[in-house]
Amino acid sequence: MNRKNVLIIDDEVEVTSFFTYFLKAKNCHVTVAHSGKEVELLLADNASAGYQLALIDLKLPDANGLELLTAIKNRFPACEAMVMTGYSTIKSAVTAMQLGARDYLEKPFDDLDSLETAIFSVLEKSTERYDRLAQTARHYGMVYAPASPMVKVLSLAEKLAKKAINILIEGETGTGKELMARFLHGTSTRSSFPFVGINCGAIPETLLESELFGHEKGAFTGAVKARKGFFELAHNGTLFLDEIGEAPLSIQVKLLRVIETGEFMRIGGEQTLKSNIRFISATNRSLEQEVEKNGYRADLLYRLEGVKLSIPPLRERPDDIPFIVQDYLEKKFGGTRRVDAEAMALLTAYHWPGNVRQLLNVMNQTAAIHDCSVLLPEHLPANIVESSPRSLANTNGPLAVHRFVEQEAIRFVESVVDRIGSVDEIHFEQLMERIRRLETEIGRHIILKGLKETDGNRQLLSEKLGISKRTLRYILNEKE
Repeated sequence: MNRKNVLIIDDEVEVTSFFTYFLKAKNCHVTVAHSGKEVELLLADNASAGYQLALIDLKLPDANGLELLTAIKNRFPACEAMVMTGYSTIKSAVTAMQLGARDYLEKPFDDLDSLETAIFSVLEKSTERYDRLAQTARHYGMVYAPASPMVKVLSLAEKLAKKAINILIEGETGTGKELMARFLHGTSTRSSFPFVGINCGAIPETLLESELFGHEKGAFTGAVKARKGFFELAHNGTLFLDEIGEAPLSIQVKLLRVIETGEFMRIGGEQTLKSNIRFISATNRSLEQEVEKNGYRADLLYRLEGVKLSIPPLRERPDDIPFIVQDYLEKKFGGTRRVDAEAMALLTAYHWPGNVRQLLNVMNQTAAIHDCSVLLPEHLPANIVESSPRSLANTNGPLAVHRFVEQEAIRFVESVVDRIGSVDEIHFEQLMERIRRLETEIGRHIILKGLKETDGNRQLLSEKLGISKRTLRYILNEKE
């Protein structure tokens, strides 16, 4: 096994000493931190090559382990994490998983064989797991960058897929909620059984009830024969309730009973039927707010929301855009067409209110209108070019910054190659990390300069740079 970097975070010296001895004997390089402050110093060390695994105690004297987990995953997205605690609860375990933890270890560590198996299965399979996850997600139509927020979402989804629990997917229109539902079904133990989907907001109330429950012959005008509903069709499989927030209150009451008991009757029927269904629901608005306004049943929400998955909008993960575009071009044209760097910069800067669906529609439209091997900025729709903060007309704006960073990165690579004389001697991951740090450092100086020019108006600066205030804080290394 290759030498792995492991970070141990625990205020108990006995625990860190145990893991140091235990892991060094297994050819691991171990770094120890006994407090949140020490962790902050380690994460701020730009010379750090990163960690493959972090073992994190939930209870520290000056920090919350879940907050440290988030900070570590933000700094090193590929780092696996295992949470250690003597205060085990289901809620904290699920929260840790939602934040990116791979597993949950309970103190005291009595079974050393099981402990070793758990730790080294994570270490040895981490790279393989991320590659496999990306391939599986791509199979279901979801493409993302290596450090994308989607890694956390899909990692959690993969863990939950095999659990007997209902899932509520939240996300704006066009983020890929149905694709996520199909991913959950396809990676579950129910994958060989039907996946049935229905859009609760696109069907009239009277027809929606018939679609879900089915009906007997003569149950209503036009019911010329008996018909199975989705509850029957999805037996042993998954029923996907899209836009569940649009379901009328009358349907909500009946749906609640089916979820609770697994029993229902067809419209006009007298026989009680049973169905074993895993419910996955999706909504583009907050059902909690609807409950507060008495527009949605709280008891139904609790049944549907066994675990909630939130898909971030595309504007919060712009690094995914080049990967989505490239995947589209490869599938559509076999890699014979590409997007110019400046055009890609404009696509990346656009806010995409329609999210991934809108991006794919734009690519489809652009590729159909312009039959050329390279798609240029002038080929893009006018609204994208004109509304982008990186507009080509703004030669002193972020597009120029993007070019400058790109040029600096190229110069850096060329200087390294010229100096060492052979690419065989380059440690590629360390090289890329230094390039990323260079880009971040340039971005930080630009933001600091911009804050002076705008008298500290962060909203105005965010709009000028075409980034969110959250991204601005991230580049400045500020806490939420």
